[in-house]
Amino acid sequence: MIFTLEALEAHEGDCLVLSWGTNAKSIRHILVDGGTKGIFKGSLEPRLTQLRKAHKTPKDEPLALEMVMVSHIDGDHITGIIELLNRIEKGGESPLYAMRTLWFNSFDDVIGNGSNELKSRLASLPVSAFKKDGEHSAAVVASVGQGRDVRAKAESLGILLNAGFKGLVMAKDSRVTVSQADGLQLHVISPSLARLQKLEAAWEKDVKANPSDAKVAAFVDNSVANLSSIAVVAEFGGKTILLTGDARGDDLLEGLAASGFIDNAKTGTMHFDIIKMPHHGSNRNMEKNFLERITADHYVISADGKFSNPDADTVSWIGEARGSDSYKLYLTNEKMVEPKSKTDIGADVKKVLKQNKMEKKTVFRKDSDLGVTVNLFDVLPF
Repeated sequence: MIFTLEALEAHEGDCLVLSWGTNAKSIRHILVDGGTKGIFKGSLEPRLTQLRKAHKTPKDEPLALEMVMVSHIDGDHITGIIELLNRIEKGGESPLYAMRTLWFNSFDDVIGNGSNELKSRLASLPVSAFKKDGEHSAAVVASVGQGRDVRAKAESLGILLNAGFKGLVMAKDSRVTVSQADGLQLHVISPSLARLQKLEAAWEKDVKANPSDAKVAAFVDNSVANLSSIAVVAEFGGKTILLTGDARGDDLLEGLAASGFIDNAKTGTMHFDIIKMPHHGSNRNMEKNFLERITADHYVISADGKFSNPDADTVSWIGEARGSDSYKLYLTNEKMVEPKSKTDIGADVKKVLKQNKMEKKTVFRKDSDLGVTVNLFDVLPF
């Protein structure tokens, strides 16, 4: 039996391959996010090429991805998906890859009726408008357009959008489960309808009323992008993986409670086999209390130091929460430097690992590898 999560090298972004099957001949794949610029050529396409060869896919047939999931519109998650769609389109009648469905909540759909006015406002904002954390805010605003491109491209290629849902991929007040082949179940825990309604209300009340550059930028960056992240619990063979996108810890707790995984959001506890840590290990999305209550055998962080991710605080919280428990921490990069400040994030992380006696529990991706892999059953044979 196979149930494996691969975190491909994605610089400051996410690019994950979820693989499962009852035996080596029935292995299927889901792609979650595509990383930032350069990741498709550097990591994703080489891995897809390996999978095509391993599956002995005929030259005139595409490698079938059961699903491609874009957690949210951030460029460090969506850019590689645009390049994948472009490659599929370039293949014409004989594409190398195919996706049975694309799960993606576009910016337009998340914001709803206010989107046209907001899009016009965003289009007029110069990069100089972004004062605090400007580079990231500008990138998120730019990815609004990328999101529209993804949806338009998928529709032109005839790819089924958001299979299992009428409209947005979102959680409800009870468990929302979409079943896949061979028994894989995807339980959607975020975003909730209540969260999306709050986002739209915030736009209508605060941002629309006071449409300053800083207000609009902050809304798109901190609210729309991360708070609308698709988060799911993947379940197969009695094992569970929490895929978080860039969701905030409190939203994840609310979603787990609403879905019945924990009894309530304030005190409930649960143990997963794998947690893909949200927002590249940022301490803005996480609290120590979350990690004390929601635990795992394996923690995965995809980051390269940009925007100071992963935060040493987050790594320390994992160690403090788990103590002498048996667990593993996986990171996609060992050398991590914040490019603007030149801060050695990797050194900060290693200091925390040593302080919390986590060094032997930590696995860094080797420079020669495309990613770092967690196998929950048998080792993925390719």
